[in-house]
Amino acid sequence: MMPFRAMAQKALEKLARLEIKLIAPSHGPIHRMPELILNAYKHWAAGETRQKVTIVYVSMWNSTDTMVKQMAEILAAEDIELAFHNLAVADIGDLAKDLSDSRAVVLGAPTVLGGAHPLAIYTVYLLRILRPPMKFAVLLSSYGWGGGAVRQIQEMLEQLKIESVGALEINGPPMEDDMMQIIKIGKTLAKKVKEET
Repeated sequence: MMPFRAMAQKALEKLARLEIKLIAPSHGPIHRMPELILNAYKHWAAGETRQKVTIVYVSMWNSTDTMVKQMAEILAAEDIELAFHNLAVADIGDLAKDLSDSRAVVLGAPTVLGGAHPLAIYTVYLLRILRPPMKFAVLLSSYGWGGGAVRQIQEMLEQLKIESVGALEINGPPMEDDMMQIIKIGKTLAKKVKEET
């Protein structure tokens, strides 16, 4: 529904005048309780979100993994629903489903040769194509010789109307000060997710 919400809303308006007793598409299951399907489409088309954050990450030497797990702990402690996707093994359909009702995304991506890891770039393209209704983003990155992942992702996300709540790019594994910054960013993100309606 995400890139086609406006068209779905127009279709639902047309259907509102009809008394639908059965939905029998040319492919897929027959629905004998059409209100279940129509109500689901109304929620999807409206772009309704929940107090949920989708955490999407890839890690090469466990530094980014450590960072996103710290973020997850903070958000869980704030009673935020989480969806966790390790891009090395994630199902893209499951990721798209979680993006559809999340208020925020946390993207963890190490730097590879001066830019973001290719799997993280793929996720940014997915965000740009689907245009989920989320409002907030956090970027977490680590690097060895030189950074660049955060800058590249921020440039790619500029056209989306997603507020950056925080970005942290560190050299090597995260230290205590880095973890404290993640805690601060996580609490700020949780507050914004709870306040958003």
